[in-house]
Amino acid sequence: MGIKIIEALTESQILELAELYKQEGWTKDRKLADIKSMLTHSKIIGLIDEEANKLVGFTRILTDYIYRATIFDVIVLKEYQGQGLGRLLMETLVNHPLLKNIERVDLYTSENMIEFYNKWDFNVVSESTKFLRKTNQQ
Repeated sequence: MGIKIIEALTESQILELAELYKQEGWTKDRKLADIKSMLTHSKIIGLIDEEANKLVGFTRILTDYIYRATIFDVIVLKEYQGQGLGRLLMETLVNHPLLKNIERVDLYTSENMIEFYNKWDFNVVSESTKFLRKTNQQ
């Protein structure tokens, strides 16, 4: 299996991303128009299976490229999981020339994935600053 790393998606790959999002509970309700808009405001890393010519992994980051960044949507297509593609996404992201010197990089994850992200020095934090959220009803 030949895997190619990409930093922009074609129209057909955006459709594949919409399908990839449907496999995860936390992204399953995303709409194509919203996904297209989100892509214009995110730095992305995608993984393409060159033989099958399809998107099999994806992640994105929001950043000012200096002080702060937040990683979102580290996803690998279910049938490709367990083959090191999540690791490839993370290695590509944390070592990317534009991203590797950012002062602080955050990510949100489920409890069962903490050990996976610890490999890149991501740790659970307990800071005096509190995380706040405002949700706009759609």
